[in-house]
Amino acid sequence: MTRREVARAVAATVSTASLAGAALGASPASAAENRGSASEERSRKEPGPVVRHTGRGPTGYEVTFRFRAPTAERVQLKGEWYFARPSELAERLTGPDHLAQTQGLMPHQWRPGDVPAAHPNSTSPVWPVVDMARGRDGVWTYTTPLPGGVYTYGFFVDAQADSATTAGQLPDPCNPAWNVTDGVADGRAVDRSQIYVPSDPEFSAADLSWQGPTRGTRGKLRHVTYASPGHLTPADTNHLVVYTPPGYDPKRTEPYPTLYLSHGGGENEMGWSTQGDLANIMDNLINSGEVQPMVVVMPNATGYASSSADQQAHRTDLIDRVFPWVEEHYNVSSSAADRAYTGLSAGGMRTAYLLLHNTEQFGYYGIMSAGLPPNTTFTGEQIVAMKQASVYIGCGWQDPINAGFSTLHRGPFRAVRDLTEAGVHVQSDFIDGGHSWHVWRILLKDFLTRVAFLPPTTAPTTWGV
Repeated sequence: MTRREVARAVAATVSTASLAGAALGASPASAAENRGSASEERSRKEPGPVVRHTGRGPTGYEVTFRFRAPTAERVQLKGEWYFARPSELAERLTGPDHLAQTQGLMPHQWRPGDVPAAHPNSTSPVWPVVDMARGRDGVWTYTTPLPGGVYTYGFFVDAQADSATTAGQLPDPCNPAWNVTDGVADGRAVDRSQIYVPSDPEFSAADLSWQGPTRGTRGKLRHVTYASPGHLTPADTNHLVVYTPPGYDPKRTEPYPTLYLSHGGGENEMGWSTQGDLANIMDNLINSGEVQPMVVVMPNATGYASSSADQQAHRTDLIDRVFPWVEEHYNVSSSAADRAYTGLSAGGMRTAYLLLHNTEQFGYYGIMSAGLPPNTTFTGEQIVAMKQASVYIGCGWQDPINAGFSTLHRGPFRAVRDLTEAGVHVQSDFIDGGHSWHVWRILLKDFLTRVAFLPPTTAPTTWGV
């Protein structure tokens, strides 16, 4: 088959309905075992997003976003699709003290090799906002080409939204989060939706189908509450989202390994299961045999006495309360060798603190878009402990964490150097991209397929010499 015939075959096998909700693993939390069915049925009846294979440039695909608001005077769409062109950036990031600014290209300007990145470089969700057009039926629409991948979007009704706006953002009622049934969330509500777009090989060699709906068995998502005395928001309780793999067997002889997956700043336990596309990624990696079946626990790491106390409080809560709760309710191993911890941005810093101060609790650590705490010095005891763990550090080359914060926070680039010079073996991955979910989804796959629950690599005796 030619490349164009392959693209047409892919387009023919993926329905508009499955594309609309697939990135969320869309289904209600009260029926998480049937992830996807409720959202797909709504998509057939209501004006949700439509993904079309056009076979035309620049991407081969286009998406029409739709929102019913007959009485609205204005509806705006905010989408996670500014793009950067690494090949044409005036200054490439070549070290921890150089920052390559992104261009903020729109989808119609996209070319192969371009990557999603907030503009200007930012650690906040700075993405373009556009006006939608109202139809006679009261449905507002906006059509744009998009390259393959997962995109977050939301709507603003009769507002003055801009690229930095988040207040007042509405999710797509026809493409809700996985924990929504008939408009009611079981657990936290989220103010945005996700959509998956396939890649057309005629226009892009990047295959991100592992972020799309699986053709195999699906895992399950569940939002739970556990007792957490002293936690302020919510009071004396806290939340988790738990993913169980396809074919999860609560009576399996061999307990499952557990991945603890942490959100970024301003987010909570829902981040990875919505914007992070966690369920689809795990389903695909497990069904393809690239990773072994595992339970994934996504905790809420905020809401303690103060932001400055969150690091220590989260670690205490995790070890003293979350571990016992998870091990009581799921068939998971209690061995540190069968636990991994990773997180993005603020979650990357939580990973670093655990690596330094609670090293014995996990066998694998993945630091995404973060470095080491300020003024970090390693004790001999810490170095010995860290040498027993598998450590991974990853970041986008155009992420300001790599440069703007490197001196103060010892960013990712410098963290690799410092740990390596201490004799700790580190696997790293720096890819084109900013402080965005596009990067973190790729880093998660990289961490799981290269590091987590694999035999540890022993650092050479001459490492760092």
